[in-house]
Amino acid sequence: MTRDSLIRIACAAFAPVRRAQPHSIHVRSLIAVVLLALLMPLHVHAQDPGSELPDAAKKGDVDAVRSLINKGANVNAKNGSGRTALMEAAYWGRFDAAKLFLEKAADVNAKDQEDRTALMDAAGNGHIQVVQVLLEKGADPNAKNKEGSTALIEAASNNRAEIVKALIDKKANIDDKDKDGRTALILAAYWGHEDAAQALIEKGANVNAKDKYGYSAMMYAKHENHPKVVDVLSKAGAR
Repeated sequence: MTRDSLIRIACAAFAPVRRAQPHSIHVRSLIAVVLLALLMPLHVHAQDPGSELPDAAKKGDVDAVRSLINKGANVNAKNGSGRTALMEAAYWGRFDAAKLFLEKAADVNAKDQEDRTALMDAAGNGHIQVVQVLLEKGADPNAKNKEGSTALIEAASNNRAEIVKALIDKKANIDDKDKDGRTALILAAYWGHEDAAQALIEKGANVNAKDKYGYSAMMYAKHENHPKVVDVLSKAGAR
């Protein structure tokens, strides 16, 4: 049954009837309410093609993304967590979908409720292609979330050495600190990420920077028993 057919039946149910019995009026009212309830989701769906964008972005379904955008979906619409479809594409590493969103004027620096950006998600999860296209489209490598973390800190904390280099080449502040005063190198050392630590040192990171508790990368590497990181830091003159 089509939407127009449902509307006609609902209108007929509401129409007055001469000398109608009370029971008849009650039944007709119930029919009308049920029909209108059926119509409501059809109306909402038709007005909100963007509601399907995040799922299409997660799956990397470029055809679905393009179709939804052509139907009027807002590429910058946010869900309940303040996340855009571009953020979802970046998080899951859906390069083609991310590229399409950017071509359709998606906000490359949009933030969610935690002030995270698409670049932070792509960097932390190791999606180098997505990182590169975001940077090409103007993503801010020095944006911070509510914890003071940056894309570089996210990359270093997850041992994404290639992304660490790419971000620094795009002017990421190598010695920027989070709310605990920890740099990307300090966090790489804390987690025992030798490759990320080496990449940061090669790019000129301050090997003796300390966090707000007075601990350096070397102190954390020793305390957490990461001998390979200790060796890398020692060769760079860390104390």
